[in-house]
Amino acid sequence: MTAQRSGFKNDMRVVFGELSLVDKLLPVWIILAMVLGIVLSVYVPQSRSAFDGAKVVDVSIPLAIGLIVMMIPPLCKVEWENFFKFFKKESYLKEILISLFINWIIGPFLMFGLAWLTLFDEDEYRTGIIMIGLARCIAMVLLWNHIADGDNTLCAIIVLINSLMQVVLYAPYQIFFCYVISGDYDSSGVNSSVSYPLVAKSVAFFLGVPLGFGLLIRFISIYTIGHKRYEKSILPFISPWALIGLLYTIVVIFIEKGNDFIKEIGSALRCFVPLVLYFMIMWFGTFFVLRWLSNYSNVRSSTKKCSPIESPISEETKLLCGCESKIEQHPDKWTTGCAADYATTITQTFTAASNNFELSLAVAISIYGNGSKQAIAATFGPLLEVPILLILAFVAKYFKIKFIWEDVEDSRNIDEEPLQTLSTNEDN
Repeated sequence: MTAQRSGFKNDMRVVFGELSLVDKLLPVWIILAMVLGIVLSVYVPQSRSAFDGAKVVDVSIPLAIGLIVMMIPPLCKVEWENFFKFFKKESYLKEILISLFINWIIGPFLMFGLAWLTLFDEDEYRTGIIMIGLARCIAMVLLWNHIADGDNTLCAIIVLINSLMQVVLYAPYQIFFCYVISGDYDSSGVNSSVSYPLVAKSVAFFLGVPLGFGLLIRFISIYTIGHKRYEKSILPFISPWALIGLLYTIVVIFIEKGNDFIKEIGSALRCFVPLVLYFMIMWFGTFFVLRWLSNYSNVRSSTKKCSPIESPISEETKLLCGCESKIEQHPDKWTTGCAADYATTITQTFTAASNNFELSLAVAISIYGNGSKQAIAATFGPLLEVPILLILAFVAKYFKIKFIWEDVEDSRNIDEEPLQTLSTNEDN
């Protein structure tokens, strides 16, 4: 028991140590940006009109620059050069299909249901929350997956697919989920200004422009100075601009709407409820369902070994097939689904629970205005996603220790004490 606790504490120190100071303080920076915008909005009323002027896609140019800047760094981290190479691996085909189903069917419908369940009387906030669920994960999830020891190659593939599919699907999804399916869309009424061409134009601009810059920066840098120098020199310079652009955008949003936000803060904070529920349900639901399903997939090849006689295999035999020796070595661990693969399971878990909050925020501002309730709701995405998924990265590391996995050779929990004893004897 002492060895287990020591191993868990060591893992937690490693996980937290892998984060930069900026990443650890990201929720704090976001809260401070919101507070600054609200203070300026309430006590410096003239600041609310400071960003009026020339516009592009119905967004003021200064704000549009901020929205584009915050999206370029994540897209620079995507391994676009390996796109076709990844798809040659047949082992990833099943995982890709599972990810497509979770990300583009389960995720949007779950957020839609939770938004209506908790914000049934707040149309504008509800729309902003639904838009977060429609924007599937891109580069930010690479960090959580790396911390949790997931399959980095599979994660890169899913990020590539989601990045490209958003260009095609986000606009029709926004119209369908926010208006058509809910019955709110009325071509002659209050929503007449929201049309497919408007949404498509917003998505094309605020995803297409950063995507173009990201591709150019990555490919030009790799082919001129090499991949290693790009990773060591260029990315460290580019990465901070995502946070700068995000904080700048949040300040601008709350400058214009901060005064109204204070007056109806109760309704605004209700947006936290569907978001927290969404992250928890998607993460834990994906984890346990895929652990159970992948176990059955992995034991198919071992069916004859588990049951040489052609007879029905019991539930218990399926769940333990190939794990008997590990169970004997680690009797204190959870064994159900022990033939599951940790790396792929945890990658699917984080890509399912993560969202491209930058895109949802940019499109919300473009369509409804930077002072709209939809835009305010969209800002809650990064505010909650960052700390929650950081905590879940710790949970994943704990599950890696607590469960038995097919691909995890865990020698630390059980063997740590004997090794420590041996080391002590050698020193003596």
